[in-house]
Amino acid sequence: MSDEAAETAVDEPFLMSIVNVHALPDGGVALMGRVERGSLKEGDDVEIVGAGKSRVVKCAGIQDDRTARDDRPEKAVAVRLREVAAKDIEAGQVLAKPGSFTARTTFKASVYVLSADEGGRDISINESYRPKFVIREQIIDGSIKLPVGIESATPGESTDLTATLDREIVLVEGLGFAFLHGPGVVARGAVTEVVS
Repeated sequence: MSDEAAETAVDEPFLMSIVNVHALPDGGVALMGRVERGSLKEGDDVEIVGAGKSRVVKCAGIQDDRTARDDRPEKAVAVRLREVAAKDIEAGQVLAKPGSFTARTTFKASVYVLSADEGGRDISINESYRPKFVIREQIIDGSIKLPVGIESATPGESTDLTATLDREIVLVEGLGFAFLHGPGVVARGAVTEVVS
């Protein structure tokens, strides 16, 4: 792998979502993912966060995706780690600057319920609805709470809500997600505030 730094929004702490994990024949792992913010170079310490786990290891190498378009907001990279096994990492976790991010469960969000014309289904979102959240590469069960006075959001409507996930992940403002119902997506949203 090259010693080239992966960079985007370089003034912020490094954060990369893990998309794929590959065991390497000479030991260690290669993590394929997208840099959400910050920069990383070979030799830097990085923290694996999420899925109830946290571990600091050293970056052994980085390879940029040279086929990425210049206008793509996130850069695809492969990060090589030597001090960890593939079985100990999973898609949906993140690599981050040590101590910069903590896995959480509760956040506020703005959500739009897709209409049938947009590929949605005839499903209203209310507090008895337990969505499957698609966040990064994970599908996570959770619950929602709507604002006072709002009983539901129907297809074609937007609403604010507070969501609580059944497992901890790293959450940041602006992180996109979807509600999965059966085989399809019924709503899309973005994190507006991380609560706890």
